[in-house]
Amino acid sequence: MREFLQVINYCIGILWKTSRKYFIIRIILNIVSLAAPFAVITITRSLINFLAGGGRSASGGAVQTFLIFSLLLLGLNILSKGIETVSAYYAGLHRDTVDTATKQLIMEKASRLDLSFFDSAAFYNEVSDADSNSPLITFSAFQAMDFIRYFVQFVIAFGYLFQFSVILPAIFAVSAIPSTVAQIKQVEAIYGFQREYLGEQRKMQYASDILLSREFAKDVRIYNIYPFISGKFRNIWKMLFSKKKKISLRYTRILLALSTLPEIVAAVFLFLLGLSVVWGTRTIGDYSFLQGIMTQMLGSMYMVISSYTQLADGKMRIQNYRKFLGFESRICEDGVLELTEPAFTVEFKNVSFRYSDNLPWVLKNVSFSFTSRQKIALVGANGSGKTTIVKLLLRFYDPVEGQILMDGKDIREYTPDSVRRRFSTVFQDYSNYAFTVKESVSLSDAGKANEEALVLDALKRSGADSFTSRFPQGLETYLTRRYDESGQELSGGQWQKMAIARAFFRKADIYILDEPSAALDAKSEDEVFRMFQTMYAEGGAVLISHRLSNIHLSDVIFVLDNGALAEMGNHEALMKEDGVYAQMYKLQAEKYKGVQ
Repeated sequence: MREFLQVINYCIGILWKTSRKYFIIRIILNIVSLAAPFAVITITRSLINFLAGGGRSASGGAVQTFLIFSLLLLGLNILSKGIETVSAYYAGLHRDTVDTATKQLIMEKASRLDLSFFDSAAFYNEVSDADSNSPLITFSAFQAMDFIRYFVQFVIAFGYLFQFSVILPAIFAVSAIPSTVAQIKQVEAIYGFQREYLGEQRKMQYASDILLSREFAKDVRIYNIYPFISGKFRNIWKMLFSKKKKISLRYTRILLALSTLPEIVAAVFLFLLGLSVVWGTRTIGDYSFLQGIMTQMLGSMYMVISSYTQLADGKMRIQNYRKFLGFESRICEDGVLELTEPAFTVEFKNVSFRYSDNLPWVLKNVSFSFTSRQKIALVGANGSGKTTIVKLLLRFYDPVEGQILMDGKDIREYTPDSVRRRFSTVFQDYSNYAFTVKESVSLSDAGKANEEALVLDALKRSGADSFTSRFPQGLETYLTRRYDESGQELSGGQWQKMAIARAFFRKADIYILDEPSAALDAKSEDEVFRMFQTMYAEGGAVLISHRLSNIHLSDVIFVLDNGALAEMGNHEALMKEDGVYAQMYKLQAEKYKGVQ
């Protein structure tokens, strides 16, 4: 019961925090709607007793009294309908407000957690659960308010019936307990089943995404993979359906046997009440009154049971929702220093790192340093740790061993945001945004989104102006037709130039370009490399590439091999050493011998 009350308190807190105005209005409306049925029942009893006592006489007083009763009933019914309509209006507004608030909390939390969370399949289960439960949190919050309303209504009706009989109302209330418990157990079983098979549900969603998204549309048609994907979808659905069916069937049988008990008690009550009228101990008005009260009690009891059951379901969903919101970043954000100077040093000091304890080391005892004014390059085979160095530098992760120093201080002493503001990055797996050209470019510094001159400059420097300048709507052109029929579809190379433009839009101290060769042709890559290294005379750059033809432009080249720093120096020095870098360079050069 304590946990249930905590759920009630949390839900009411959600309703109050999201909109105090709507909350107060709905409380007032609920009080009025709660009183109206009892007022109707009371007036109806008086009217029936009046008519049964000779109220049909033709006297003016009798007609006047009857008219008053009729008008009162009409007014209460009109009031009830009006309250119902107004309540639905404000409930809709309140529901939309709560829906948005709960969704935003999830998005905010997910955006602030460090990347290590997204390396775990279990975390995706939590994300999926929280996201899918977001609307249900709103539902639970409204159920909490309904529970309180109908519980009060039940208590009032119980009090009226208690005056007629001490035992029967108690028996009536107790008779509902077995079916209530069974319903709660059913909800818990179904939710437990859903939690257990979240991974399978994600697989179904993934299969659906493949068939519904543009990303996979070509492969779906070329390879006719619909039968395979739909088969996987249906096989998972069949398994889940079969298991859920067994759970539902088991509890349905139990509920069939238990749910009739309150109805039987109600029938006995009304029978005894009818006998009291026949024996003359009660009036017909009393019968109508108590029957109405019984109806209110029965209806409110079922609503209490329904709300309680939903809140029992909500309890588990709220617990997991709060669990997700309670996740804390593993990246310590206790740093208080602000990295503000444009010129600073970066030092990796005996840094070792792996993504989890059961995975191999990606970096092992790596040490090097550079300044924010240098152009450096990171080269090495796939999996050598190049991109991981960048992720550590941006504090997506912290080293398992060793330190990263900035101006001689541990990077953890600075606030993460002050560190990240010093960099602008284009990763190999860059993101595409279905926004306008201007929005897509200015995302890196959204506060300057309206400075079109800066957007145009970034597009020009990245080479993206070669195609964006031809768009009919210019900077207001949507990229892709996902949200706008006039949107423009881009090639891989064009998308990458947009990503580079976004990096250039942000005035940073160090610019990082990770593997541009995947989407850019050789000419475009050469242009980007040269521009990237020369556009900011006083700025720094970090270049990561398999293609070594432009690496010689760098001040310092760091060569990684199997997670260790194998060599470092400029192009000329490394070629003289005839080590790993020289062998890589010569191997690539050999491929172009004799090519015209």
